[in-house]
Amino acid sequence: MTAAQTRTLVEEHNRRWAAGDLQGLFALYAPDIVFVEHYSGRRYQGAGVREHIAEVLRRSRLDSLRYTDVVRVDGDTATLQYTETIRSAGGDALLTVHACDTVRVAAGYIAEINEYAVPQRAAVMPAQRPPSHPAEKIGLSPRALGFLLEDLDTYMQRGQPYLDPGLRLQQVAEATGYSRNQISFALNQALGTGFFAFVNHARIGHLLRLHAEQPQWSVQALSRASGFRSLSTCYAAFRAATGEAPRSYFRHSR
Repeated sequence: MTAAQTRTLVEEHNRRWAAGDLQGLFALYAPDIVFVEHYSGRRYQGAGVREHIAEVLRRSRLDSLRYTDVVRVDGDTATLQYTETIRSAGGDALLTVHACDTVRVAAGYIAEINEYAVPQRAAVMPAQRPPSHPAEKIGLSPRALGFLLEDLDTYMQRGQPYLDPGLRLQQVAEATGYSRNQISFALNQALGTGFFAFVNHARIGHLLRLHAEQPQWSVQALSRASGFRSLSTCYAAFRAATGEAPRSYFRHSR
């Protein structure tokens, strides 16, 4: 195919993606199309590509994808650069994906897509620590890491499992359908934190909301009602989240 034909086909693909036109996208794919996620090491082919794309479109907010360069074409191959931000139900940015895709066309169809994507923290929480699990062992693309964080945020907000002082990572994994390693990796990559720091951060958010409703409660009562097992852990988490001790923070916020 000529470079002009390649550009026309890839730009039409982008338009159909932006419109969420799943069947329109499938009509552009070769029957044995190959899709490779180089971050996770996963490779899809044929029907597997279609299932993967269908799931991505189902979970994605189409208006969150931004192209950062024009389509670059060299013969039968086009290069796309874009970012996509995964957000919580409340609209907070959870993870931004920076990606460069190479798209090869043949005989009038898209024959192969190679996705080179990396996740970038959209927010930084206290108690930062480096990732401990190689990406290829986790089996999740950067976009899938964002979806995991979205699911985790929904679970924490709706179910408030952090109110259980004995909450463990295994419980959260079983409730959300992800593995412990996947959750740990996503928290490390996106938020720069570990599981217990993440849970304590949610508890502090609950404590602050509770204090606004019950300003007469003691710090100890707020701590217990927010899921903290000990007052010392509460104080440490509160200072990490706000930079102040509870009494000082409440005094300044009056």
